[in-house]
Amino acid sequence: MNIFPSVLWGRLRGCAPVKPAAVSQDAAAQLREWVRSGAPMAGRDLSGSDLRGMVLDGADLSGAVLEGADLRGASLRGTLLRHALLTGALLDDADACGAQFDGARLDGSGAEHARLRGASLRGVRANEANWQGADLSDANLDEFVAVGITLSHAVLDRSRATAAVLLDAHAGASRWRGARWDKVLALRAQFPRADFRQTRLSGCALSGADLAGSTWQYAELDGLQGAAGTDWQGAVLRGVRAADCNFHGARLANADLTGGRFLRSDFGTSDLTGALLDNAQFPFATLIGARLQRAQANGADFARCACRRGDFAGATIDGARFAWPGAGGDLSLVTRLAAGVP
Repeated sequence: MNIFPSVLWGRLRGCAPVKPAAVSQDAAAQLREWVRSGAPMAGRDLSGSDLRGMVLDGADLSGAVLEGADLRGASLRGTLLRHALLTGALLDDADACGAQFDGARLDGSGAEHARLRGASLRGVRANEANWQGADLSDANLDEFVAVGITLSHAVLDRSRATAAVLLDAHAGASRWRGARWDKVLALRAQFPRADFRQTRLSGCALSGADLAGSTWQYAELDGLQGAAGTDWQGAVLRGVRAADCNFHGARLANADLTGGRFLRSDFGTSDLTGALLDNAQFPFATLIGARLQRAQANGADFARCACRRGDFAGATIDGARFAWPGAGGDLSLVTRLAAGVP
């Protein structure tokens, strides 16, 4: 399905990274002099400069042109890089804790194992960037646009993102404990084995995402879109508090929803085969046509839930509560469903 018009898609992805330009060997010395003298850096061209290991803590490099610059291992603690052009720059192993990148361009950049704790990345573009293993704990990612970014094994604990775009992100085994997402678009993102414990997601779209084996204990999900095409297989959603979420047609086989509460959420036609639903609650939720074969739903509360045509064949439902229209509270229908009798 063509979700975005071609013009908008092109604007999100941006252009290809620019090749580093040849620069003089004294570029680092020149930069030191500019910083020492307090010269404005906006428009200063340091493209392709070898700045490895430089200490630029607290420097104001706002608006500097650093395309393809090599900043591996540099110290950029508290450095101002607002609206800087860092397309294709290398920041691997750099220490940029508390740095401000607001409005900067980081498309095609590398920041493997970089330290960006508490960094501000408001309005940053980092399409096709490789930030594998980076530490972005407590970072501000508001209006962050990063189509195709790699965040595998990255740590984003307590980070916050409003109106961010993570389309086609590759973030396997990444960690987002306590993160806050508001209106984040992460369609087709790859989050297998990612850790989302105690996160808060509001109005976010994860449709088509790979969330297999991800962990969501005690997360709060409000208006989440994770329906057909989204893979939650084996995900751990113990104690989740969800409201108005869309899981319609999603794959939740062998997922663990133990003790979760899913208010007004849609699980229609979803695959919950072998899922753990012990003591889960589904007030005013929909499970119409859901597949719950061999599910374990001891003590689950389906009393205010619509689960007509749900397939409970082989399911364990000891102590579960059901309300069936016209059944007068008789659980015989549930027993027949659990036995696979039509």
